Amino acid sequence: MNKACQLAAVALLAAGCAAPEIKKAPAVSGDLVEEGRKLIAAASEKDKILWRYRVALVAMKAGRFTDARQLLDECLPTIGAILTADERTIKARSLFGNEAQKIYVGEPYEQAMAYFYRGLIYWMDGEPDNARACFKSAQLIDGDAKDKAFASDFALLDYLDGFATAKLLGDGSDMLRRARASAVSSKTNALTALPDYDRQANVLAFFQFGFGPLKHGGGRYGERLQYHVGHSAVHSVRFKIGEQTLHVSALDDLSFQATTRGGRLMDDILADKGSLKKPLEAIATIAPAAGAVLAGPKETRGTALPIIGAGVVAGAVSNAAEAMADTRTWNNLPQHLAFTAFRLPPGSHTAAMEFFDRDGKPLPKLTRSLTFEVRVGRDTVLFISDQ
Repeated sequence: MNKACQLAAVALLAAGCAAPEIKKAPAVSGDLVEEGRKLIAAASEKDKILWRYRVALVAMKAGRFTDARQLLDECLPTIGAILTADERTIKARSLFGNEAQKIYVGEPYEQAMAYFYRGLIYWMDGEPDNARACFKSAQLIDGDAKDKAFASDFALLDYLDGFATAKLLGDGSDMLRRARASAVSSKTNALTALPDYDRQANVLAFFQFGFGPLKHGGGRYGERLQYHVGHSAVHSVRFKIGEQTLHVSALDDLSFQATTRGGRLMDDILADKGSLKKPLEAIATIAPAAGAVLAGPKETRGTALPIIGAGVVAGAVSNAAEAMADTRTWNNLPQHLAFTAFRLPPGSHTAAMEFFDRDGKPLPKLTRSLTFEVRVGRDTVLFISDQ
């Protein structure tokens, strides 16, 4: 065996004998909220609100409303702060800024849902006045729509605004009319889904079904914010407590909310960036080839270098122009929201829940029961997800 082969054999033997480096997997607690908090801590500053939204909803589904309250309070600024562009947002709108570099607060339907959940927790805590303020805030955010026909059209938000007003001995009739009008426009049976307010109802049951919309980039450069619409096998639930049987149908549709608002200011900015990139790419492709041709003849050689340089500059500017839409998504939102309210005496109660699809066929795998306590002097608020 020659010397080279001997050295190779020794190297292979050494490699085979060396113990492989084994990296210990990070410890996982099995507590989804705790693991979510780790993800929040590890996230960049621009993504922390997104992760707080996601983990807050995980906490709500687990019945850990104290955790959800804290997480939502950490990421829900005042409306004025949401509607005011910060430094990162201003930079994202510039030619060389990437929209995804801005601090995430979400599209209006996502922001509205954060306020919806916070309002729900306020009502749980016996604060219907603060709950009402959250529902109003959510509708204000949803009101900034390019297509005004779909501004502030969450039926449930208006209905709950009016219901809280009625509970506080005010007149919620205007909100009830608005809610029913929005329900009709989204093809919901408004009178069935949104009955007259019952001030004596002391149990409020909030339902959410299915999987909400997800964002993706469309267009040549990903400059158009588009949606994969969500889906839900569940479209209604039968909620039975003793002699009471309530049929609750899906009301608001988050895919409808996400896709009917019309364009955003940022869409126009990204479209302008995309329009600029296209001719720059053409110059970057054509100019070097034209310059190479001109560099041959002696009489045109002097013009070749500037043309080649223009192509290089155009290519650099095109590459630096960030036209891609921000597709970060609050990806555990539901597709549908539903609600009902009713009266029960104080004490412990158990409800049987059966879920049904769009055609009214039962989904037996989802059937379950819920035990809860009705207290004196405060509404009992139930949060129920089919997931």
